[in-house]
Amino acid sequence: MLLTHTECNVLYPGKIRSLLTWIRDNLIQERPELLIQGNTVRPGILVLVNDADWELLGELDYELEENDKIVFISTLHGG
Repeated sequence: MLLTHTECNVLYPGKIRSLLTWIRDNLIQERPELLIQGNTVRPGILVLVNDADWELLGELDYELEENDKIVFISTLHGG
């Protein structure tokens, strides 16, 4: 299993770029390529920051703030 529902408290400010690295290194136990491609999320993954599309907020350069809610949703499915 890649990852289902996990909540984490970020204890330091940083960018989503750093959060992705932390998720890859600390949470994903197998097949990180299902979420991450290169230094960003793979195509087909919707990223929401406080229910807003991260593309509107600067994507990887968005500065995380206290109590931000980050959600990763796969739009890909089998048929």
